[in-house]
Amino acid sequence: MAISLEDDAVHALNRAAAAAARECSEAIAPRDILAGVISQADPTLLEILSHLELDPGTLPHKLRNLPETYDGHLPFTSAAHEVLAAAVEAASAAEPGGTRSAHLLLGVARAGGPRSSAVLNDWGLNSNALATALAPQRAPEAAANHDTVQAASGTATALLIAATLSLACAPDPGADPPPPPPDPFAATPADGPVPDIGPAPTDYRPTAAGAPSTDIWIGRIERVAGGALQIRDLVNATDRDGYDNQPAFDPSGTAVYYTSAVDSTQTETSRYLLEDGAAEQVTHTPGASEFSPTPIPAQDAFSAIREERGRQFLWRYGSDGSDLGPIFATVEPVGYHAWANGTVAAMFVLGDPPTLQVGDALSGEVRTVAENPGRSIHRIPGSGDVSFVRKVADEDWWIERLDPVTGETTRLVATPSGREDYAWTPEGEILIGDGARLLVWSGEAEWREAAHLDEADGGDISRIAVSADGTRIALVRNRQ
Repeated sequence: MAISLEDDAVHALNRAAAAAARECSEAIAPRDILAGVISQADPTLLEILSHLELDPGTLPHKLRNLPETYDGHLPFTSAAHEVLAAAVEAASAAEPGGTRSAHLLLGVARAGGPRSSAVLNDWGLNSNALATALAPQRAPEAAANHDTVQAASGTATALLIAATLSLACAPDPGADPPPPPPDPFAATPADGPVPDIGPAPTDYRPTAAGAPSTDIWIGRIERVAGGALQIRDLVNATDRDGYDNQPAFDPSGTAVYYTSAVDSTQTETSRYLLEDGAAEQVTHTPGASEFSPTPIPAQDAFSAIREERGRQFLWRYGSDGSDLGPIFATVEPVGYHAWANGTVAAMFVLGDPPTLQVGDALSGEVRTVAENPGRSIHRIPGSGDVSFVRKVADEDWWIERLDPVTGETTRLVATPSGREDYAWTPEGEILIGDGARLLVWSGEAEWREAAHLDEADGGDISRIAVSADGTRIALVRNRQ
């Protein structure tokens, strides 16, 4: 069984990858497919849209202005899998032939999830009307003995389409490989050299000395009818006494970085390999500890909080554990952080009160944008914005959206009482732990329960991470 993609669909999906890469996303989501389809401006599609009295020019600008090609490779999110399956099914239901960009648009309308559906609804697109308009359209006749997909699972369809794209867009085998991109960061931070750390204060107690005993559980995220989340196959990946915490998936989704205590005074960065089910130590830094390892967008590197003799700086390491040096010299002590893009970081900086600061690693500019943030900071998928918890009062905590360019914030939702650790899915949902319950927020007024974990397996859920394609989840729980 094969899938036939017409040229306009191939180009639209290449533009979709460019849309995801432009936002430093690690996977292609339905909104990226929508952007790719509209930017492709296929004449057949434009004719259909004109018949429906829909003007692509009224859509947001970022949906209409994309590069023609993308040279890298990005996976599809689980929701994008369903879009592709719906597109192929719509194309094959008409008659044997290829899947066109118009079918991709119909796939987004039928299976794209709440974020892309909101865009299409605001635009005035009705999926039934689009399907009716597509009916008279005849795709080119299929080649003799060519099978088309009648009904395939989203994952299988996405894999076949990915293979098709790789063949359609493969570089010339005779061409020289492109040189590796230059390192965007200077050896010395743009805001100056890191000051001499000096001896530790007499009252210094390493953070690792007070760390609790925690485990990282890894499972699968599945979607059921209506798009609801289910958590399956949870496995204790770090089952031992000691601090294993602060998980972060690598961009490929094949491994999870995390902080692991090697003794009562020091932590290192480790990596859990999902396919092998094995862990490996990545960094080896005697005299210093690392916390909160976080992959840096568009780099073969990760950042971490480096604690050395009582000082805490944001530091960079190669994926092989090599020490690439400090990122900022004047921001200290850093407690937690997230990347808005490949060069701009949002940082929780300890103090009285603690502050949220945004720093540009290229210019060295650092600005304070909020006070009393929580420790959970994340880039919002599909955007250049970040989110954080603002602790207004003891019982008044809010997840807020921050535009790191303007410093403007928008309240999204209040957290459950006393809870601050959360994560985003690629589809724009927020997951948060409340005891043994995993709650989800999709833009409604209230949190909904997505899963209730076995309380015999561990304590409260704290930190959470979700893979770029939305199919894997990592949860931290205290050991019983």
